[in-house]
Amino acid sequence: MTEQSVTELKAGEKASVIAIHGQSAASMRKLIVFGLLPGREIEVLQTFPAYVLKIDNTQLALDYEAAFGITVARYQSNQKK
Repeated sequence: MTEQSVTELKAGEKASVIAIHGQSAASMRKLIVFGLLPGREIEVLQTFPAYVLKIDNTQLALDYEAAFGITVARYQSNQKK
């Protein structure tokens, strides 16, 4: 797996959340409520005009700054999840 920001992923790619940085306490609580936690798998559904992430059955739209602060480990193309 390769560690990087969500902003480096393309639509359709899946990754595992490693850490969330640069968020206020209120913003962090909102992300946690929507299931965005370290260890969770996400799928990028869209990157423009906002980053849309799928977490289980939830779709979460984030601006660039919020998406940039999320570090993920991208799955290799031959690795199935």
